[in-house]
Amino acid sequence: MTGLATQIVFDALLLIGLYAIGALGFSLIWGVLNVLNLSYAALIAVGGYTSYLFWQAGLDPILALPLTMMVTGAIGWLIQWGALDHILRGPASLGITLTYGINLVLIGLLLHAFTGDVRGIEVPAYLQGSVRMGDAQLTYARIVVMLIAVALTAAVWWFMDRTETGAAIRATRLDTEAAQLVGIRVRSIYRLVAVLSAMLAGATGGLAALVYTISPQMGDHLLINILIVNVLGGLGSIVAPLVGATVLGITNSAVGNYAGATYSTVIGTVLVLAILFLRPSGLMGKKFYDE
Repeated sequence: MTGLATQIVFDALLLIGLYAIGALGFSLIWGVLNVLNLSYAALIAVGGYTSYLFWQAGLDPILALPLTMMVTGAIGWLIQWGALDHILRGPASLGITLTYGINLVLIGLLLHAFTGDVRGIEVPAYLQGSVRMGDAQLTYARIVVMLIAVALTAAVWWFMDRTETGAAIRATRLDTEAAQLVGIRVRSIYRLVAVLSAMLAGATGGLAALVYTISPQMGDHLLINILIVNVLGGLGSIVAPLVGATVLGITNSAVGNYAGATYSTVIGTVLVLAILFLRPSGLMGKKFYDE
């Protein structure tokens, strides 16, 4: 394997991890509540800045990641309780408009608190080395980010597939009225899903802060790729975001290394259009989402 090909693989591993965990959180609230939550971008940025503040306070950013997730999870609960609970029976356009407005408010608050200056976290000493294979390089920080993202994805899969609460979420996603008839408290499930989704957004931002710079708009580019991943993978399966993330991560890494990052989004959009034309439900989407 040539040095460039090895570097493409190294870069793709990081992108797959971030895209997968971000897309999983986004697909949860989209699939269960049928809300295209555009405030997800701001929650990613909140996760990045929260991790930054914990780092400034002297905490290890890796060990502080659960705290970061708790902060964004609390914000997600507030958004659900204060806004989304009241528009769930409304048209989809209402949810898009409302969450976009919430996104603007949160980004505005971040700009007021931190200005638009780009910031960064200095990774701990034990993450400052790298693995080299010829001319290709993979830093320890990127390896740890990838491993944590995979671990979180596996934990969510286990929770959704092996627990009663996960079964209740899947039942609510499949048929809300039937779930209510068997005693599932649908409104509580909605709030739980909103919290889980926001926690995964916080994890995405906190992990991204270890390898990228932090800014109030850091979630915007990630959200575009997360949307592409969800369209590629399709809704209705925990594995789907991982499949979509793998396809897009390898594509973006290859395009970025060969032609530059500018073209990555263009190629990703072409992929989405091709998938929508050939298989509108995505690579692993379930039919009931089209009904």
